[in-house]
Amino acid sequence: MQILIRGILIYIFLLSVSCGPQNTENNEDFYNNVETDNSTLNKIDLINSNKSKLNFLALGDSYTIGEGVHKSKRWPNQFIEVAYENGLDFEKPEIIAQTGWKSYDLLNAINRTDFTKKYDYVSLLIGVNNQFNSKSISEFEEDLNKIIDKIKSLKKNNGSIIIISIPDWGYTPFGESYDRETISSEIKLFNNSLINFADKNGLKYVDVTEVSRKAINDSNLLASDNLHPSGLMYLEWAKKIYDIWID
Repeated sequence: MQILIRGILIYIFLLSVSCGPQNTENNEDFYNNVETDNSTLNKIDLINSNKSKLNFLALGDSYTIGEGVHKSKRWPNQFIEVAYENGLDFEKPEIIAQTGWKSYDLLNAINRTDFTKKYDYVSLLIGVNNQFNSKSISEFEEDLNKIIDKIKSLKKNNGSIIIISIPDWGYTPFGESYDRETISSEIKLFNNSLINFADKNGLKYVDVTEVSRKAINDSNLLASDNLHPSGLMYLEWAKKIYDIWID
């Protein structure tokens, strides 16, 4: 009996010796693998955190703030979606715009704003309310010169500015009660001023006026107020602005 007991004890001892170190080695390999994986993930996170997104400041009036449409359907918001589809990642656009603003209203708003950074891209779409309220071209141009000085101080050294034409609201149901020919003629004068302004300052210019005139034959291109563009039209603007603005 003693021999049997002694044999059992020896067997248990040998079994513990053979299993113990093997389990320890396996555990060390396991934890080493986990540490390697975490190190890799940390490197990936670091790379992703170093990817800086482009920023974008949109200046204007009702056409920039997107009167009558959800904010996701504004042209600046749809512009960054178009850019993302083409491989450019933007932060959410910053917008300084309000329905009814004339050029000097926008200038005053810029002067009141405490900017904390500079921008990769800045857009300007202003003037329709100057035209609607029969303000002079000379007054408009004076405001533009002041606005561009502000914009140049807000953009980064390699930043880009684009000037956007004034849409033709005469081609909407709202415009039916006005003289459409006069509206178009006056808007053309303001747009010519914007073209000259862009050329003088070496800025890109995009014409959305012709796109806006499609609304006379397609109500889907208008918001419910029958005056401002719908999200569908703003998407057309966004695509055209992207094509001309982004090299």
